[in-house]
Amino acid sequence: MSMWWLSTKWSQRAEKFRTRRFKSWLDRRVPPAQAIRLTHRNIFIVPTRQGFGFVLILLLVLIAGINYQNALAHALAFLMLGLFLVAMLQTYRNLAGLVLSQTVPIEGFVGQKISVAFQVQSDVGRVYDGLFFYWPNLPVAQGFGVDHNGTTIFRQSIPAHRGWYEPGRLRLETVYPFGLFRAWSWLDFDCKILSYPKPVPCEGRVSQEDSELKAGRRSSVGADDVKALRDFQDGDDQRHIHWRASAKLDRLTVKSYESQQSSSQWLRLAALEALPMADRLGGLAYLIEAASKRGDAFGLDLYGQQLPVASGPGQERKALKRLALFDWPGY
Repeated sequence: MSMWWLSTKWSQRAEKFRTRRFKSWLDRRVPPAQAIRLTHRNIFIVPTRQGFGFVLILLLVLIAGINYQNALAHALAFLMLGLFLVAMLQTYRNLAGLVLSQTVPIEGFVGQKISVAFQVQSDVGRVYDGLFFYWPNLPVAQGFGVDHNGTTIFRQSIPAHRGWYEPGRLRLETVYPFGLFRAWSWLDFDCKILSYPKPVPCEGRVSQEDSELKAGRRSSVGADDVKALRDFQDGDDQRHIHWRASAKLDRLTVKSYESQQSSSQWLRLAALEALPMADRLGGLAYLIEAASKRGDAFGLDLYGQQLPVASGPGQERKALKRLALFDWPGY
């Protein structure tokens, strides 16, 4: 029993060692990049099961031709050899010259499907067919082709934790046109997904301070008393722009309402201390989404790390990003 345990332990260590060595070699061979052009340096090719069967038949025909001194058998064997070499070249050419890129920032919530877009172009003017994308840990392939105008491929990933999430390398492969060879490449676009905490409904499980928050939001509805004008900031609601004053001052100004200055519009992490930390962050994400849908202005206070009061989609993204990257000792 002890010998079996030792052998299993050493096999696991050897597997991890081989995985690390292969990953380091692959990082040198196909380094991470925003745009990747497929060439002989990053394309790998081996015969498929059908290809090995084709080679076996070729050898049998060649042996029969040599044994019986049959010229037709020799001709058939060399014809098959030529077809085998052409299949290898054509399968390689079905990947060579493709340029793939992924540059759009990706954001989403933990546990939800996030669509990632990849641009695929041809820099040699050829038409490609029979291409397949494989996302890590997802056996389902997505087939597509590429014409002269290029194409956009969407793949889905599900972040497992908040913060920056790296889905890993993407595999692009083809067996076109004869199915005798499989050519593939491991692509690393340095793709990072910013995953926000999963929203957790918390309106019935908040502290007294958060009750004041909801009361403050109710009192802000319909409040239109302008307290002052201030310069437009990224994330402000465009509906609050004072166009007449902006024309006079030659710069964008927004109306600052009396209700927007109220401290009751601050979303505070400390107000949800009755919940676990993960649920606190999810509860704030839920409140941020709700406030943004209503068009309310709000500020965010994460134990002293504050985001000033503002409104609009920009404010929502900034607040959710603060939650995604929030770091606190012990959590």
